[in-house]
Amino acid sequence: MNLEPQKQETDIRAHSGVARVLASLTILTLAAVTILVVLEVIPRSAFTEMAGKIALIAGVCVVSALAIGFLSKR
Repeated sequence: MNLEPQKQETDIRAHSGVARVLASLTILTLAAVTILVVLEVIPRSAFTEMAGKIALIAGVCVVSALAIGFLSKR
């Protein structure tokens, strides 16, 4: 007899669904920006200046999402 509460499968699927949606949006955004740089709608110099800031913002978002996920499991 197992007295420990079991996680519902729907909770696990909900978290993975949100992660998939965020990953899909990130990939589509990067593809759109890359296309705009290749077509020279966005100058490469402007993209180079923004690339570091974009990477830092993405890092903050990932760390925040991991922290929220960790705290919500408790």
